[in-house]
Amino acid sequence: MSEKTIILYENYPGVRFVLERSLSIYEGEITVHASSVKELLKKKIKMNGFDLLITEISQTDLDGIEISSFARKLDPEIKIIWVTASSCSVFRQQKKRLGNITCIEKPLEIRNFRENVLEVLEK
Repeated sequence: MSEKTIILYENYPGVRFVLERSLSIYEGEITVHASSVKELLKKKIKMNGFDLLITEISQTDLDGIEISSFARKLDPEIKIIWVTASSCSVFRQQKKRLGNITCIEKPLEIRNFRENVLEVLEK
């Protein structure tokens, strides 16, 4: 696999750290840009090419969906993973509207998270 770039949006610092750290075993193969600052990530999305957007989504905080929509407008084929504490089925309409989204429910096992990320990157 050639080097891949991931943009990771997660509000909770502890969760963001764990997700970012879990991908650090692929150093040299995967670079992760992580933040909880929506505007900073939108700027990175606009300025830099990337291979995958991983974003937290919830029913009370729609920033992840907004970031996904923003990224999709710039690149209709961009790969997106949503991570949610809600059921993925709650976001069925948004997934249908944006298309081509993998959804993972919390709590998640890190091994499974990494497998999902690698699978989506290889598609």
